[in-house]
Amino acid sequence: MSPIARALHERFEEVCRAELVRLRRKTASLSAADRAELDAISIAVAGAIAARLGDALDGESASDIANVVARLFAVAPRDASSEAGLGAPVV
Repeated sequence: MSPIARALHERFEEVCRAELVRLRRKTASLSAADRAELDAISIAVAGAIAARLGDALDGESASDIANVVARLFAVAPRDASSEAGLGAPVV
């Protein structure tokens, strides 16, 4: 998985989790187990969407669209120092 695909996956999961928290009142009537299942399904769907985009970005013509996708979803690939915990990704 390319760095931009990984960043995209992380961003989708972050947005999904934030939305699940924001919508917590709407799921208040669910049991804890049902809410956990809903959360897991939602995160899996977001991950599947990110994976499809990631596959496209890892394809042959990826360089043409990688910058557009990065700006559209506010993600940036991490460099080696940030992956080692030495810096934050640039967005």
